[in-house]
Amino acid sequence: MQAKQFVVAVEPEKLTRLDSVVKRHRDAEDEWLKQARKAARLSSLRGPDASVARQHIRLRRAELREHGELRGTRDLVIAHELRAVLRARKMDENWNAIPPKDSGAVGRPFGASADRYPRTDEDQPALSARMPVRLPPELGEQVVRGCYWTSAPAVQALKAWQRRWGDGPVVILKEAQRQHTGALGMGLATILAGMAPRATREALEERIALQDQVITSGDLIREALDRAIH
Repeated sequence: MQAKQFVVAVEPEKLTRLDSVVKRHRDAEDEWLKQARKAARLSSLRGPDASVARQHIRLRRAELREHGELRGTRDLVIAHELRAVLRARKMDENWNAIPPKDSGAVGRPFGASADRYPRTDEDQPALSARMPVRLPPELGEQVVRGCYWTSAPAVQALKAWQRRWGDGPVVILKEAQRQHTGALGMGLATILAGMAPRATREALEERIALQDQVITSGDLIREALDRAIH
């Protein structure tokens, strides 16, 4: 099976710090490789003996990487910390497959609360860098399924909230402006906005609380990043 790839929005400063962590692990892995070759007396071997020794070293390195003892790449560092995140959240189990009707869904359903993600002093999104990560297929699938099933109760409640309150007048007007519907379209949108139900303060607070219960793969990978750099 192929590795599962994610691209996650992160803070640029954290990405820089991660690169420093990865370099330390890469240096440690290079030193291990040097010592393994020395222990195998690889420089004195020729032909089939050298090939067997190299293969043994490769297999041993792969084994140590799988167990998180060697972490000489960004993917390996994140994967190691991500497993710890799943354990801490009690999400490290064999989840059922995602229903086919939802298997292509990405991102966070119904948006996110305004204070979900950090912003800069200039009120710009702080998660302005992009971090590609390739995870082992079984780990990547565990992350995707775990997020889906852990978030499922909140997602169902958000769907019920949406059916009750709809988009609200502000969203209706913004959507009409975005689509450049013209004067006639804006007039109709204004009428519809005036007829739209207005969610109470308690209902809006409930929606925010439900949104905060939805977990995405990006949330988990960012948490793994924080573990890696601290």
